[in-house]
Amino acid sequence: MEERKQNNLVQEERAKEKSVLCEQKGQILIIMPLMELDHHCAVQVRTEADERIDEGRIQHLLFDFSKITFMDSSGIGVIMGRYKKVLFQGGRIACCGVGKEVDRILTLSGLYRIMPSYPDRASAERALKEER
Repeated sequence: MEERKQNNLVQEERAKEKSVLCEQKGQILIIMPLMELDHHCAVQVRTEADERIDEGRIQHLLFDFSKITFMDSSGIGVIMGRYKKVLFQGGRIACCGVGKEVDRILTLSGLYRIMPSYPDRASAERALKEER
């Protein structure tokens, strides 16, 4: 239990420096933008996700949007690019924690056609673990 608290503190310190928090659960990479998903954050998401995907440890992506209220075309681009990478490896993507503003962007961009939305992280993780 003490180790878990220490890991949480380390993650919180790193989150202060970063605009995105990434967590791996099995073959799922959970990506949680901590600020607006704009050009600055998109660069960090792209870099971190690509490194892990290229290492072969990641099959699926879960975008957790619970901490943001804004996303621009850079965010759409980073989602599409990562989708193509995991799709090539037989993976899928999903999202959770979508607020009104981000929902509008995802709807208008058509991203919901490739990225289903779930009400919470646990249900999204279960859906990604299930075989199609």
